[in-house]
Amino acid sequence: MLIVETILKPDQFGGIGLFSATLLLKDTLVWIHNPIVDIAVTPEQYETLAPTFRALLDKHAYPRDYKSNDGVIEYNADNARFMNHSSQPNTYQDDYCRILTARDVQPGEELTCNYLFFDPTCDLSWNNEPSVNVDAPTG
Repeated sequence: MLIVETILKPDQFGGIGLFSATLLLKDTLVWIHNPIVDIAVTPEQYETLAPTFRALLDKHAYPRDYKSNDGVIEYNADNARFMNHSSQPNTYQDDYCRILTARDVQPGEELTCNYLFFDPTCDLSWNNEPSVNVDAPTG
């Protein structure tokens, strides 16, 4: 669940991005897990959903814990789902699964994360940036 003020607007890829509405200093807490907003979907639940909602999950959900390989995906029901990938993100995830800013983020700047940290198998063929080692320090 996002805990900072954000806005949605067009991104550099022609889609929608998540942008900071205010100045966020380095190490500002941006997102914390909230099971009411951040919904875990099991493979069995996924199969019972309408194709339109499955398509939404296919686009916006990510493995809850790729290391466990249990097939559970997580869907952010708030605007966090619009945070885009960057090989040099301005946020990072700490050891408590919280997302913080990796540096000062200016008002109007897009908030980004490294998708490969959450899902090393993520298809980034649409992105022209070089990939980054997910084990590299992020913060």
